[in-house]
Amino acid sequence: MSINSLFKPNYSIAALRMMVAVVFLLHAGARIYNNSLLGFGDFLEHKGFPFGLLLAWAVTLFELIGGALMFFRYFVKFFCLGEIFILIIGIITFHWEKGLVGVDMSLSGAEYSMVLITILFAIYIAERKSRRNISHLL
Repeated sequence: MSINSLFKPNYSIAALRMMVAVVFLLHAGARIYNNSLLGFGDFLEHKGFPFGLLLAWAVTLFELIGGALMFFRYFVKFFCLGEIFILIIGIITFHWEKGLVGVDMSLSGAEYSMVLITILFAIYIAERKSRRNISHLL
């Protein structure tokens, strides 16, 4: 891979793609580092999802591996769609009942997830329009 391919389809989208990839890498890494997967799994089960701990690991690994791949511009569209789905489920099951704008970490609203969805959608559209060798995947 050449360094120039990292900055496609344009510098603005590349900057967004790389930064949001770092955000998801840090988010997943913090969940592992802080050993909060068990709590996340319990939360998911409390919200009605089966196999909460397994699902928590799946989301965390998706964000960790997908974030790294997205940074280097691999499977970008797949990661964007998957993460948009995860964020929408988060908004529906947790954030929406707290309101649109969060007050602090314990009362987080939906605004942060909505911004991430917008950024991921913009990245998806830009990648879809670019002439990438793997553009036929999605």
